[in-house]
Amino acid sequence: MKARLSHAARRVQRVIVRVILAIAPKRRHVVVNGYPVDEGNAIEMLRATAERYPGGISWLVPEVAEARAVLSASGADPDGRVEIVPHRSFAGLWRFATAEVSMFTHGLFGNPGTVPRKTMVNLWHGGGFKGHIMSDERGRPTISSDYLVASTRKFGLARARECRLPEGRLLLTGNPRVDQFARSGSAPLARLGIDPSRPFILWMPTFRNNKGRGLTASWSDVAGAGAGAGAGAGVGAGAGQPDVNAVMAGCVALLEREYGLTVVVKPHPQDAESRAIPGAIVVTNEDLRAAGVQLYELIGAAAGLLTDYSSVWIDYLVLDRPIAFVVPDEAGYAAGRGFDPPDALDWLPGPKLADETDVRAFAEDVRAGGSASRPRRREVAAEIGHVAGPAVAHHILDELQARGVFAQPIAPHAVTAA
Repeated sequence: MKARLSHAARRVQRVIVRVILAIAPKRRHVVVNGYPVDEGNAIEMLRATAERYPGGISWLVPEVAEARAVLSASGADPDGRVEIVPHRSFAGLWRFATAEVSMFTHGLFGNPGTVPRKTMVNLWHGGGFKGHIMSDERGRPTISSDYLVASTRKFGLARARECRLPEGRLLLTGNPRVDQFARSGSAPLARLGIDPSRPFILWMPTFRNNKGRGLTASWSDVAGAGAGAGAGAGVGAGAGQPDVNAVMAGCVALLEREYGLTVVVKPHPQDAESRAIPGAIVVTNEDLRAAGVQLYELIGAAAGLLTDYSSVWIDYLVLDRPIAFVVPDEAGYAAGRGFDPPDALDWLPGPKLADETDVRAFAEDVRAGGSASRPRRREVAAEIGHVAGPAVAHHILDELQARGVFAQPIAPHAVTAA
């Protein structure tokens, strides 16, 4: 009954907001929103917009004080042009309803749909190969927008089909968050307990069991998820549904003990399971905010990446460093949420770590700077139509200006003009 009521409430919300959008006047300002508050695509669009957009800029956030600290730490608004507005407020709704351009990662105010004269840009926060990223079980779009940002042609087109957007509305620019890679060298990693003089490997798993947020209930993406191998098991261990943490425990022990490589774990903020692994450094979103480090500054400092069904590896291709995949529950994930396209795991830019030999080969490749796996990364990048910077956020603004969405011309990018 609660679920039915919440669905009904959201439908009513969408109708009301859509009416407000349609009748409200259009003003010369833009709105930006991202989840979580320091989501890199949103932060980098704020940075570029603050530099070039002539009108007002509103950042819709859950908590103003928290957002102010993030904005200060990121240095994205040096001239104080960004107005921070509570998301769930009449002021926030009015900014959204009257903006000439709205940019968001997960939709705004119940995803009311697009209206003429006002432009919505779906920045999203990934664009990988998980099934049903932007559509429900009946194939209906869950996020409506006029444009969708993507970093690969192959996966971007799949997401555009889910959104029922024509190919011409796909902005193949890359994700603006990769602009943060350029600032990795100055990131204060020591505040996170990471020795900057030692190379480290970053493990970034996606969630299998999502704890949900707001009106959204929790769910599992893995068919038959349940108790697995146990925390002390080694590489490749497991009976029944594989225990991802157990596999990683074996990897961490080997990488630390024999190769002197630090392993840093960055859990997904919606993961219902702990990803604390003995011997590894766990860094949460809260830790990053307290240290004044942006997530993609951390990623850009890593000598190698371990991940799974997350799209982070697509961004990491920009750096041309070793990538490997921890997917012992591949069969369960395929039978659960699934992949789009179905052959996605045939086009990974690095090995799946199935046993100790795989882990050793990956470690040696990391220490050698990724030369052994470079041909495979380039092959995969060509297959998926990978695109990347530099200055991705500015590229997005240029694409939008070329499509006439701004009432007044935006200023040229300072680097371009130089």
